[in-house]
Amino acid sequence: MQGRAETSIGGMIPHSKPWIDESDHQAVREVLAGGMIAQGRRVQQFEEAVAAYVGRAGGVAVSSGTAALILSMKALGVHAGDEVILPTYVCRSVAEAVWAVGATPVLCDVGDQWLMSPETVAPKLSSMTKAIIAVHVFGIRADVMGLRQFGLPVIEDACQAFVSRHSPVGDRRGQVDGSILVLSFHAIKCLTTGEGGMALSDDPDVLEKMWQCRDGVEAGTVARVGSPMTDLQAALGMSQLARYDSFLKRRRMIADRYFNELADMPVELPHDIRDRSIFFRFPLRIRGDFDVCRKQFDALGVQVRRGVDALLHRTLTADEGGFDGAERLFRETLSIPLYPALTDDEVETVLVACRTVWRKQGT
Repeated sequence: MQGRAETSIGGMIPHSKPWIDESDHQAVREVLAGGMIAQGRRVQQFEEAVAAYVGRAGGVAVSSGTAALILSMKALGVHAGDEVILPTYVCRSVAEAVWAVGATPVLCDVGDQWLMSPETVAPKLSSMTKAIIAVHVFGIRADVMGLRQFGLPVIEDACQAFVSRHSPVGDRRGQVDGSILVLSFHAIKCLTTGEGGMALSDDPDVLEKMWQCRDGVEAGTVARVGSPMTDLQAALGMSQLARYDSFLKRRRMIADRYFNELADMPVELPHDIRDRSIFFRFPLRIRGDFDVCRKQFDALGVQVRRGVDALLHRTLTADEGGFDGAERLFRETLSIPLYPALTDDEVETVLVACRTVWRKQGT
């Protein structure tokens, strides 16, 4: 859930990397040649294409995933004095979005599959709760239908779980899911426009409020949230979207190889999420010390990361009680490289590093 793009340095296989090919270069060159590089027709086309892909009526493209979260909360009427529930096991930018509308983030614990649930959310509800941000961590779908039982708007943070409505993971037939779906197109996300994000909804009134807020028109005042996406970014996004199904297929192929070839290692593979995740990340549960493992992987030319850089309750509140699940997962989770741009040779290097590290530890 880290926000910084990573590049290969000195032969190191990075934990994350965008997949950019010649078709992406050509799409951007065409926009540059046409001269319309700010917000224009391509942004609208990208909004429509993404909405159709995920099965929502419309979308509003902005400068980042964080801006899309802010836009969502403003459209839902979240403001100062309100509370918004989110998991402690998430990046700080989600809490920052809540602060940006003047509301208070209320943190909940997560279960064994890294996700918030109705059981972890229920104790955090109050008369001031205005919305729930359901985070689909690592590409794993959270129980949005379960969270809707509380009768509150649910904002789906799918910044790590951009998936087709036709996918078994993303199938929405017969369902009414979150009030708003939020995506990020940062450099290391599922699909990239460099920076960028989008808020999507089926509700025409919500969409209209988000468009007005994005474009700086709200009740006759200037109230712009973030800034619009540019045609340069949208052109890259359209190019990536054209082959995005192959991105998801490649992720699944690599994940299947990890499942098969690490089965005898002294780590806990994420079997429980195998049919519920697009594998934006491949999270392992380890027995040893994370920092020791990280240094060993570094020496073998492979970058690994924690699931999150920090738990929000450690830095945002004085009370650290009630987050046993998140604390355990923070200690035990190690994420190895998995992304479409990873070559077969690099996958083999990652596997060799895994075998070397865990056999060396003798655990």
